Amino acid sequence: MDMWDKFNLTMLPSHGKLFVAIFTALMLAVMVWAGGLAAIESGIFGDDEDEMQAQAAYDYQADMEAITTDSQAVTAPNWADSGQEEPITNEDLGKFAGSSGETTWDKFVDNLKLGHVHLNGHTALFFALGVIFFFSTASIKRKKLVYWIFGSAILIHAIGLAGTDTCPYAKIFIYIGGPLILLSVFYMSIKIFSDLRKKGAA
Repeated sequence: MDMWDKFNLTMLPSHGKLFVAIFTALMLAVMVWAGGLAAIESGIFGDDEDEMQAQAAYDYQADMEAITTDSQAVTAPNWADSGQEEPITNEDLGKFAGSSGETTWDKFVDNLKLGHVHLNGHTALFFALGVIFFFSTASIKRKKLVYWIFGSAILIHAIGLAGTDTCPYAKIFIYIGGPLILLSVFYMSIKIFSDLRKKGAA
């Protein structure tokens, strides 16, 4: 008999089971929370009605024309030179309108950083929950399958995040990787909780 087969979660003392149960519940809460936020931001539950109405009612062109007209009569003071005034330029109008000079490369770099953060966090989750799942009573074949799915999903999800707004297929990666991560965590958690309820052999 393999040395690892001699111990599993059912053999933990009561305080050990309590620790594992709380940890697993917290990890599950993290993933449910993240999944809920992702669903809200993706618009699955519908966009904010007030925000949609405001966007539909906003007339960008009219707003710019009004600002341009006002700028002909109003000047911005140059505080660095004894009250000397200088007219508001088109560049200033762009800033007032909330336009950003962010390029596609800038977006890619920002999303690359976001993907890296998620890759770090999910990898830590994979290790922490994976170690506990290793000592569950699930079969070796089932453990290998879950590890492969979980690990691959983490990488797919991170790649998808890195390509958001710059790659047309990025959302496909996110929608594949995200649910697979959640399913992996749910299955591992259910199996862990199931083992914690059992009493191991003396």
